[in-house]
Amino acid sequence: QIESAAYSLIPEKYRGPWHLSIGKKLLSSCDSEEEIERVIFLIVDQFNRGKLSIKEEVERISLIELNYRAAQKAISSSTFSNASHYLKEGINLLEKKHCESHHRLWISLYVSYAETEYCNGNFKNVRDTVGSIIAHAKSLDDKVPAYKTLCLCVGSVKRKNIDATRIGLDVLGQLGEHFTLKRSLVSSLAEIFKTKLLLMGKDVDIIMSKVMDDKQMLAIMDLLE
Repeated sequence: QIESAAYSLIPEKYRGPWHLSIGKKLLSSCDSEEEIERVIFLIVDQFNRGKLSIKEEVERISLIELNYRAAQKAISSSTFSNASHYLKEGINLLEKKHCESHHRLWISLYVSYAETEYCNGNFKNVRDTVGSIIAHAKSLDDKVPAYKTLCLCVGSVKRKNIDATRIGLDVLGQLGEHFTLKRSLVSSLAEIFKTKLLLMGKDVDIIMSKVMDDKQMLAIMDLLE
């Protein structure tokens, strides 16, 4: 109560700069990345409370990155609501130009936000976020993680498994692997037999090592998982 009373004495217009100053001091007092990681939530919370006082572009980008870092730490401890909070803070700090100038950061924030909102059961937010990712993606690599989350989201809804499968098959088609929902049991067994023949006498470990170096094949495997 004493702290609350003391805080109320600070004029509203000075609170933002005050929190920003605290955030900067906390960050500068850390001597290593490990120490920043240990108090990342405390640092980011102070910066976020003073974000309206940020004027420099480099400080804005730095805060976006700090929010992403805090979100990843929250994800690692399965506190997905907290992760979504930090990701949303980072997204709200983004400007239209950042989709071009900091595209990887932009995509990372949105993809992670879609994933955490799926974990939180906020499926509408997932669909809206995936829509933004697809609209601003520069490559299929940008889209695949979002499509995977969308498949999980749609598949979670009763009687929507076929829709989720269609989305997955469409993405696989874009990756060069074409499947159909209408394949018969006989044709499926024939494909399995043909694959066994192709693998006969070959070192599977060598084949898999080549697969692990193929980014497109990894994306296909990730989607099929």
